[in-house]
Amino acid sequence: MAPAIAHFLLGASLALLVATPIALRFRLPAWVPLWLVAVGGIWGLVPDVHHVAPLSESQLYAFHNTQWADLFAFHYTLDAPAVRARHDASVFWSIALFLVASALFTIAGVANARTAVGETPAPHLLALATASIPGLLFVAATVGIPF
Repeated sequence: MAPAIAHFLLGASLALLVATPIALRFRLPAWVPLWLVAVGGIWGLVPDVHHVAPLSESQLYAFHNTQWADLFAFHYTLDAPAVRARHDASVFWSIALFLVASALFTIAGVANARTAVGETPAPHLLALATASIPGLLFVAATVGIPF
């Protein structure tokens, strides 16, 4: 099993990456990034609820060991034996992905804040933010291949 911090950070990173084009297009309140990180991180940890659930522990554990758990921030893939063998690397890459995702989200928010009210953000910034999501997911998948 990958460490819980890796599951949390991957879920938070994916939530931030999905919200990056939205942050570029719309002015979001200041509390949104914090809630995206919290909700995204918890979303990545959902299959591990069997550790704390007082009821249906065996059914929840069975779900944890199916590929359906990948719907929760690639949880099943992170728990693969190849990733478990590289504990430090999984923590490092999840931190790196989180830093990149939070930087992109922050840049998108700052770029949007600098545009005048009612003005559409610069098209090249919109293209950059929109293209960054699949690009970062591709990089994450490519880096994850050695795991």
